[in-house]
Amino acid sequence: MICVPTLSHRMKRLVTIMMCVSAICSSTSCDGTNQNATTMDTFQSSMKSTAPRFVPSELLVKFKDGISQERIASILKDNRIDVIAEIQRGRLYHVKILDDRSVESAINQLSSYQEVEYAEPNYRYQSQK
Repeated sequence: MICVPTLSHRMKRLVTIMMCVSAICSSTSCDGTNQNATTMDTFQSSMKSTAPRFVPSELLVKFKDGISQERIASILKDNRIDVIAEIQRGRLYHVKILDDRSVESAINQLSSYQEVEYAEPNYRYQSQK
């Protein structure tokens, strides 16, 4: 009998792999004074710095232990937030803001709930060449 991983199992594996790659990339340091940099390198570098450091309208929200699924669903619905992926079963969620609020505003609203351990932007990580 062949065991076929479920979609949620595959999603957890993918997220775990992505987190490991992010940790490796962010722990690598590069010398910022590259004297061989071309004008194009400098231009591309300045273009990257203008891009937002996080995905617009997306957050990671972690709930405290023991919070019911019904309460989590209620908090997210009340704040017009939809679940993209459940990363840690019943605790950590990748979510999307459904209205035009800023990421910062949504974080402030969610952080006011005692059930929320933390809410943070969905940061973008890029490896440096």
